[in-house]
Amino acid sequence: MFSVSARTQYAIRAMSCLATRQDRSATSAELAQAESIPPKYLEGIMSNLTARGLIESERGKNGGYRMAKDPAAITMLEIVEAVDGKIKPVTCVDAAGACALGGNCHPRKFWVGLKQTIDAYLAESTLKDVSEG
Repeated sequence: MFSVSARTQYAIRAMSCLATRQDRSATSAELAQAESIPPKYLEGIMSNLTARGLIESERGKNGGYRMAKDPAAITMLEIVEAVDGKIKPVTCVDAAGACALGGNCHPRKFWVGLKQTIDAYLAESTLKDVSEG
């Protein structure tokens, strides 16, 4: 039924790996190997995370990726939205008009509540929580 995308799973694994080695950077190849993530796929994910300011990248011989801020200050919602955008269990959660029933759709309240519950859980869970197990 509901599933988390591979992109989000890989992003969380890569971020968790970086969080545990906060004092040093890691290359994309190192992260891919450590977390069993396809290297080319990971590069795009890391680009999204960098663009959102969650990680920093440095080129060169000693380059790689490192945390841009403390893992305790990064919510899981930030990571999910960085790679997959806003969570939408159904299209009508953003606008009632997205559905043929419009404002007359009785289940819409349920779907909006589900989205709010998921968002709240992800917003209160931090990368530190996840990376420490």
